[in-house]
Amino acid sequence: MNSTILNRALKLCEQVYDESMYGTDDLYRIKDIVHSVDKNHWDGKKWLAEEFKKHYNHPDGNILVVGGWYGMMAYQLRQVWQNKSMNITSSDMDPMCEFYGWNLFDGCDIDFQTLDVNDSLDYSQYTAIINTSCEHMEQEDLQSIIKSKNSDTWICFQTNDYTALDAHINCWPEPEEWADKLNLQYVAYTGSLNLGDFNRHMVIAK
Repeated sequence: MNSTILNRALKLCEQVYDESMYGTDDLYRIKDIVHSVDKNHWDGKKWLAEEFKKHYNHPDGNILVVGGWYGMMAYQLRQVWQNKSMNITSSDMDPMCEFYGWNLFDGCDIDFQTLDVNDSLDYSQYTAIINTSCEHMEQEDLQSIIKSKNSDTWICFQTNDYTALDAHINCWPEPEEWADKLNLQYVAYTGSLNLGDFNRHMVIAK
């Protein structure tokens, strides 16, 4: 893990606490920020970035991370694509993710935007669409993203098999079964990463 990023996370937690003293009741963000940089998130997103680069196999492009939270996925992508010709955007429907993302990953050459995938987004400008929070999304919404993108645009999606949380509405026992239900034209990779209490599944495709 990167000590600079972890230190920034601690400083942001301190900032959230300080603001709560003056009437901003947002203390849950402290747990949220800590959780966003924990080992499981770090390892799962690092795995995606390294595996996806093998299949994408280009030095440049325009990657959109949807449901990007505070930016850990975009950060891991930037570690494997350090060239400025690869544009990386981390998006989330929560506007505070943009605020915390800029602070947490300042200087990492990542763009942060507030976007809602349920809106009619123009995906034609992107060469890849990354989503690591598919367990929180309806299957129909994932299929809508796939239908809306260009045929040569890559997708890299992750879900898991952890069904104990009510918020996990789209879990699958195996990545191959999930990939089949996404109605993809080409699947380059399916795999799972054991993270102890659950398996994180990944599909890389077009």
